[in-house]
Amino acid sequence: MEIRQKTQETKASVISFTETGSCLAEKVKIILEAYQNENQNGKVTVELQESRKLSGSLKEWCKASFVQCQLLIFVGAVGIAVRLIAEFIRDKYQDPAVLVVDELGNYVIPILSGHVGGGNAWAAFLAHQLEAVPVITTATDLHGKFAVDVFAAKNGLTISERTLAKEISAAVLRGEKIRFFCEKTFLGKLPKDLILSEECPKDVKRQEPKYKIYLGIHHKKEAHILCLHPKSLVLGIGCKQGKTLKEIEDFVSRRFEEEQLAWDSICAMASVDLKEKENGLLEFCEKWKIPFYTFSAEQLEDIPGDFAESEFVKRTVGVGNVCERAAVGYVMRYGSRQKYPLLVLPKVAGDGITLAVAELDWSVEFE
Repeated sequence: MEIRQKTQETKASVISFTETGSCLAEKVKIILEAYQNENQNGKVTVELQESRKLSGSLKEWCKASFVQCQLLIFVGAVGIAVRLIAEFIRDKYQDPAVLVVDELGNYVIPILSGHVGGGNAWAAFLAHQLEAVPVITTATDLHGKFAVDVFAAKNGLTISERTLAKEISAAVLRGEKIRFFCEKTFLGKLPKDLILSEECPKDVKRQEPKYKIYLGIHHKKEAHILCLHPKSLVLGIGCKQGKTLKEIEDFVSRRFEEEQLAWDSICAMASVDLKEKENGLLEFCEKWKIPFYTFSAEQLEDIPGDFAESEFVKRTVGVGNVCERAAVGYVMRYGSRQKYPLLVLPKVAGDGITLAVAELDWSVEFE
């Protein structure tokens, strides 16, 4: 059972309030660690707490856990959990999954972030292992309907508009069909609530679906289209010394707007090692929370492909092209492709900055 993104680490905190609850909490820890050992798609770290042994207050523990953990499990009463988490709840795209297990292990109840945070999936998994009853209350799960937020979370996709995602979930519950388009071939069976865009009903008596889900690295701004974006675009960048965060950001933004590329799909930046301390590039990566990788001129020179070479750049840096080679080099080193990857955006230059964009291989899967 895949609950979170394939490579994402899950940090869990399990707290109990009685001696009986403490024994069950130990069992929960063993179960989660067994999940970790049997599944190579992610890592689960589990921290056990007993309320009577906390160095601080329960409130302080809860506040810290909301920041540090992706999964909180209360072994005890639902009321205790609800009162403790109430003031720390932000929204379902940020909150951790919160479960309550009664101390006899009869019921497992997800009370927060059941979809995006994986609470429902964790509850089902844990209940199965404990031979308990999972108490699921979310409408799409109860009716066996497609939930776009769950699909996005499990496949590591960014949702473009949260309000539109809610509208689509409501439409699915009303029995409406949703048009679906994916830039790549998807795995698994398409849910019955979705129809492929090219397979929309041609019967004029049937109503054309109002909503559409577009999945890929491009961003569509049409009404009623929800975009889901994979983290798969690598920025290859070269620049003159002293370029500011704003200059770099504006340049990249303009190019992305022109090509209709999704900003939310940016996953990394790459350049030559002479730029590894360039403040503007470092600030860009820090602001957008993406890693920054650099290659030596020799490493860039060895990357195969047909690139837009510059004699001036070669004399200055030691290699005739930085941006294209860096983007492709990152994909070849850290991606899953064996063949030379094509550039989504070949070299563009302006304002003392050069940019190229390469795409990491990605896929999505329906259960």
